[in-house]
Amino acid sequence: MMTFAQLGQLSLQMQMLYVQGVNSGSKPDDLIELPDNDLPFSVSEFPETPTIKICTEAFLNLKKYTVRQSTYHRYIRCFRNSVLPFFGDMQLNCISGKVVQEFVNAMLRQGMNPKSIKYCVTMLKSVLLCAEADGIITMPVIRPQYPKQCKTERPILSDEDFYRLNNYLLQENNSVSTALLVVMHTGIRIGEACALQWSDVDFKTNSIYIRNSVKRYYVLDEKRTVCELGEPKTPKSKRRIYISKWLVNILKQRQGKGFICTGTEKFCSPESLRNVFNRRLKKLNIQHVRFHDLRHGFATRGRD
Repeated sequence: MMTFAQLGQLSLQMQMLYVQGVNSGSKPDDLIELPDNDLPFSVSEFPETPTIKICTEAFLNLKKYTVRQSTYHRYIRCFRNSVLPFFGDMQLNCISGKVVQEFVNAMLRQGMNPKSIKYCVTMLKSVLLCAEADGIITMPVIRPQYPKQCKTERPILSDEDFYRLNNYLLQENNSVSTALLVVMHTGIRIGEACALQWSDVDFKTNSIYIRNSVKRYYVLDEKRTVCELGEPKTPKSKRRIYISKWLVNILKQRQGKGFICTGTEKFCSPESLRNVFNRRLKKLNIQHVRFHDLRHGFATRGRD
């Protein structure tokens, strides 16, 4: 079993292609895939402290099969678009709290959202922690300062608009309107709604099971998006939700097969469901809110 340090040192042998790509003016999109075979040499043969670029590749190799594919590709986008262009050629022992603060300031000047910057710093710290666990460095103290942000209250549907949309969906009476009603009266996430099947509805206990979620993510190496049915957001997201008798009666009247959103054995994408929702708001002349605000609205309004 290769250690993090061994993977990093193997990557040192393979940097020329990456460096050539960066020097030619191309975007940092060519991180090298590391092989799974054992190293034919020891770490001691390479006295220099590895760079962030090298250790990032080792980190990604270790995470490739231990996190969800959508999460893995989010890692890649973060490193390639933000972390590596700034830290890539720095050696691990050159990273300090001051340097990270310079990164934060630079990203703020470029207009990056503080929340996104915090995510980038978290990913950088994950690489450093792996290196520390392998005895390469001692983890530096990294506590960057971020600008204070005033939390703005997200708009939710007013009671009047909620019931207008609710009544319209009752009259519409099709698969997608049923899915939207479920979201409005349970607060489930959009990906969970797309993955919800009629077999997940338990009429004996008046409940629905959240077992899966539909997620779309961008595969950088293939330059395309992938929509897949997989695990929910977190392990705790797998859950049973008890629903009101009113919603139970609606679902009994509309009961079908396959996925609730489509009425077929094929699920729809989150983008498709979001577009349907937005079109309904526009048709009813209801002030625009995000799809996710239905979840916030449910938490505020509570179960009927």
